[in-house]
Amino acid sequence: MKVWCFTPNPVRERKFVVGSGQVEVSAGGKGRNVARQLCLWGVPAISKVIDLGSDSGTGLVPGVGPGAVPGVGPGTMERWGWAWVSEGEERIDFFTEDLKVRARGWARIGNYWRRVLRKGDWWVVGGSSAEGWPRGWWRGLIQDLQKKGVSVLVDSRGALLREAVQAGADWVKCNLNEAEVTTGKQGADHCLPNLRGDGTTGVVVTMGEEGLVAEVNGCRLLARAPRVKVKDPTGAGDAVTAAIIYGEIRGWTTERTLRMAARVGAWRVSHGTDVPRVCLKD
Repeated sequence: MKVWCFTPNPVRERKFVVGSGQVEVSAGGKGRNVARQLCLWGVPAISKVIDLGSDSGTGLVPGVGPGAVPGVGPGTMERWGWAWVSEGEERIDFFTEDLKVRARGWARIGNYWRRVLRKGDWWVVGGSSAEGWPRGWWRGLIQDLQKKGVSVLVDSRGALLREAVQAGADWVKCNLNEAEVTTGKQGADHCLPNLRGDGTTGVVVTMGEEGLVAEVNGCRLLARAPRVKVKDPTGAGDAVTAAIIYGEIRGWTTERTLRMAARVGAWRVSHGTDVPRVCLKD
């Protein structure tokens, strides 16, 4: 079993931390963050990003094994992002326009995933997507992978997330703002039913300091986050995603998984770093 984390719209980020006098440059993207966190917890996770090269979407950049997540491979193009972070205040982000991939590039990407994924694997799609995919592309790929016995979790928004819902992705996850934008509804209670597709196991909506609300196997659940001092909210949602996958792989109860997810999300916010494995002890 492997967890394959796909970042379909990768970003090279410059983060300005107020008061530190430093500028941090990193390879950003939800899929990358989830893979790195899972590796830290001992889960075999591999990060993949679109490698545009000279021909949009001709391949993917491979991971470099357990314990490490790659940055940018040769020929890979990325968006640029800038983040302004001040402790205890809302983070401000700016991004260049989304990447664009031609139809033949999307065809090759789909064929790649159909070829490499195996029964029992997890496929995690994190963040927004590069533009240009044919309508129904995500829906069709998710359905094909599920037929092979691959578990699919999608953490996104907008059109990509709607196609994941239509496909009945095993897990759908987003924050409250993304849920409202995707469904056109207001409030988690109204969004949750519209994020559940046929065959979906669970829908998780994170709500910042309030924790998270979920609907899993028809049951509505709430996991409150511990009260913490916010240092940097970057990556908190990705820690939650990693915890959901970890709990599912370990066979935890849903209640334990969601409780732990809320806890590690809060830890990430208060420390500004990846969550150590010791924090997974109940």
